[in-house]
Amino acid sequence: MKKRHEFLEDYEPGQTGVTRMRTVGEPDIVSFGCITCDYSYVHLAHHPTMEGPYGGRIAHGLLGTSLAAGLLSLDAPHAVGRNAPGSYLCGFDANYRDAIRLGDTVRVEWKVAAQRDARLHPALGIVRTDFRLVTQENRAVYDGSFDLEVPRRSTAGGAAPLEFKSPARWAVKEFEFDADGIYNLEDFTVGQGGVSAGRTITETDVVNFAGLTGDYNPLYVDESFAGRGPLKGRIVPAMLVFTAAFGLWTRDGDVMRTKSSDSSKDAGHLNDNSVFHAPVRIGDTIRCLYRISETRVSRSKPDRGIITYGFQILNQRDEVVQEGKTLMVKATSRKS
Repeated sequence: MKKRHEFLEDYEPGQTGVTRMRTVGEPDIVSFGCITCDYSYVHLAHHPTMEGPYGGRIAHGLLGTSLAAGLLSLDAPHAVGRNAPGSYLCGFDANYRDAIRLGDTVRVEWKVAAQRDARLHPALGIVRTDFRLVTQENRAVYDGSFDLEVPRRSTAGGAAPLEFKSPARWAVKEFEFDADGIYNLEDFTVGQGGVSAGRTITETDVVNFAGLTGDYNPLYVDESFAGRGPLKGRIVPAMLVFTAAFGLWTRDGDVMRTKSSDSSKDAGHLNDNSVFHAPVRIGDTIRCLYRISETRVSRSKPDRGIITYGFQILNQRDEVVQEGKTLMVKATSRKS
């Protein structure tokens, strides 16, 4: 019988494992695009991508990260809090070293890496699990970590509702977008941004996301189970919230839709990470507030640079439920 992990004291830093394998096919990529509203051509357009660096379409970076969470839920459930009503995912960090191609078979290598105090919730601790997403060629395409808030054994039996504090909403300078303009890295300034349209997260969204990723954590799908924990009911998977907000940004974010002088140098989604400040419930409406947090020229390739976009995900009460960022490659005006 596998050891249950209900409390912080049950975790053993240094514990490692490997999940089962999962082949990523066209239905996965199309389904993820439909669920998240991320219809970027590099994922969904066959012919334009044939001449690209990967010789065809590739999976969304956040699809791979979501599948990593799902594989852990199946084979290392304590890493993401499945079957523990007092535990919930509170953050993630994912680095994209390479792309998942159509037909790649992936697995997750994981390690319980560290524990720390939960600053806002003294009755809880945080467990960090590091992961690598590896293909059939033993090629590590992603690496990163998941953070899980876990109750301490001393608080057993005291499942009082958790209180969450929303950070202040950012001020942004609206980006004035010219659809016919050419924008290189130098044309962007810190603080520019905007806010997307809203999207109400439904029961269907949660069921479809769980089926696609394999993450049937009862905190997401079992009202009776979820009601026994400190969240007092079901919540939307945090990875679904972030990926849906990312999709809203790719659709509505003028900063994202700009053309550069050499679009081939724009390809590159390097990192996503987020901290989850408060749960999202089924029926909540989210929007993505985005702004440019940093721009810099690449040290190794001066003809391209990196833009860090900050995200605040807002609910219908204008509360910040998640706060994160993504790193993207953008061409500069310099010669290679």
